[in-house]
Amino acid sequence: GAKPTFGARAKRHCSRFWWAWLIVFAIVVLVVVLPIIYVAYPNIAQRDTNRSTLEIVEQQTLDPKPNSIRMVMHSKAYNPGDHHPQFDAFNASLFLEDTLPDIKPFGYITIPPVKANAEADIYVDQVMEIVDMEQWTAFNKRVVLSEELRLAIRGKPKLKQGGLPKTTVNYNKVTTIKGLNGLKGLELANTPRILLIPEDDGSNMLGNISIPNPSVFDITLGNVTLDLSVDGQPIGTSLIPNMRLRQGDNIFEMRAKANQSIVLGLIRGGPYSNGILPVDVLGREVVNEDGDRLPYFEAALKAHALRLDVNVGEAL
Repeated sequence: GAKPTFGARAKRHCSRFWWAWLIVFAIVVLVVVLPIIYVAYPNIAQRDTNRSTLEIVEQQTLDPKPNSIRMVMHSKAYNPGDHHPQFDAFNASLFLEDTLPDIKPFGYITIPPVKANAEADIYVDQVMEIVDMEQWTAFNKRVVLSEELRLAIRGKPKLKQGGLPKTTVNYNKVTTIKGLNGLKGLELANTPRILLIPEDDGSNMLGNISIPNPSVFDITLGNVTLDLSVDGQPIGTSLIPNMRLRQGDNIFEMRAKANQSIVLGLIRGGPYSNGILPVDVLGREVVNEDGDRLPYFEAALKAHALRLDVNVGEAL
């Protein structure tokens, strides 16, 4: 009979050995696809995560307690890559950058699920337990004293891109944020009133104080007591009740208990006969609404003395 054509022979071969070709096809698919899923895809995910950046827009410190605060944070994540995966919620540590490589977190927060678009808003509102008081105190000092500070955030979120399986990436970000810059610009907002008869709480000098806040922070401190001195000589204390330092310009009531005999001695026949006293202001005590002292805020306010020029002559 006629010799079978190549097509006929190939058809017969495939009908007999289809299972072998199926195995070969499966092996080829696995050889190509598995490295993509388990090598290339995780590498690309990590690369894009590394290229992303984080900006803290606002950080509120509310309801401060001796061992916790309520943190309300608004941040923006920027993703320059072509892929826009979905991140699961993850636990993140917060720490000062200069504790690397042996990081010392002062607290942990849960970052909510987020779609890694070119720009994504992230909102956090939760109670943060203070796990390292020394580091939390150092952070607050940095916030008060610095024009800028570096906050580090670290975690291991899972992400998913399209139909691919989830993969875990290392999220290590350090972001530069504006601090309170040593409370520069602090000044009296008006001429204080000197009372010959003290009020019920003992206050005998009342006024308003202006404190600018150029930072991203909105901080509830509570009742803040300050030590007042002139040339190292104590002249009294001052209370700023219910102090919450919001972004922008702030005006606070200030209630002072001044030693009026010392004050009068400084301006009458003393070195400040022009009536203007250079009063040094230093943090003494910070108490929350429950009556608990907050040493981490106290340390920050004690770390930096401020100068107020008080026109006592005009007040008299």
